[in-house]
Amino acid sequence: MIHRSSLASPLAKSIPALQDALDRMEATIEQETSVLHENRVAELADFNHRKHQGLLEINRILRHFDAAELAGVGRARVLRLVGKLEENQALLARSLKAVDEIAGLLMRAIEAAESDGTYGRGGIP
Repeated sequence: MIHRSSLASPLAKSIPALQDALDRMEATIEQETSVLHENRVAELADFNHRKHQGLLEINRILRHFDAAELAGVGRARVLRLVGKLEENQALLARSLKAVDEIAGLLMRAIEAAESDGTYGRGGIP
């Protein structure tokens, strides 16, 4: 006897899998965004790993779809995730800019501390 579930198309199984993967990615992005709002950047390595794994999972699932079949996922669903990704990206960019500014300040402080004054301001040691 052939079970009805064994006759289900790969697409029928892929849509729920894609929805679940998108849910996990969205949750990860929301959590990381919350951490960024709280300036807890020390916790970002785990999020980076989780986002990478989620992207791999989504890409594997998307191999089962053609463009017309993706309509079943829902444009609003994808746009919601895109909006969250854009907010997350802006916060990450802000954090990176702050790190860059701090690194610049540290470099100037180190250079000033290492200087023997020979080439000091105004040419006077």
